[in-house]
Amino acid sequence: MNDRRSTRRRNLPFVRSAVLEVGSRSHVVVVTDLSADGAFLSTRIALDPSESLRLRVILPRDGREVVIPCRLVWRSERFDPDTGRAAGIAVRFEELEGPARRLLDAYSREGLVPQPDPAPADHFEYRVFERPRVDVEELNRLGMDGWELAAAWPDGDLVRLVLLRRI
Repeated sequence: MNDRRSTRRRNLPFVRSAVLEVGSRSHVVVVTDLSADGAFLSTRIALDPSESLRLRVILPRDGREVVIPCRLVWRSERFDPDTGRAAGIAVRFEELEGPARRLLDAYSREGLVPQPDPAPADHFEYRVFERPRVDVEELNRLGMDGWELAAAWPDGDLVRLVLLRRI
């Protein structure tokens, strides 16, 4: 059987852990790269190639946990300084449902797509006022312009007010 991957595998730019279920045992592993065909998992656990494996992982770009049956393809017992590859195992996914396959295919091609950060509805403007006392009429006028009192605290002879509004 040809165990060469047919799709691009994307290295993860951050640490993503997963749980590899081996029979009745569960092991926390680090997912180093990922595609719709399989993954490389940084781990030193001993595996028998005939054991049934299931990978519990949170899908990138989605946030849902999936459980993927898989099988051991090959293993590396130690860190390889020439390639920078950690000790671990390569697994091939045996069954991957349609939506998860499409998400992983898109992730393999495009990587993480940046989201507007923060979303336009979450842009705020802040103002800090120092006043000798809290003036309710001033706060009401500011409130009519969309300002909300976020915090107030005494600071010596003054009261410090923090106001915010969505922009």
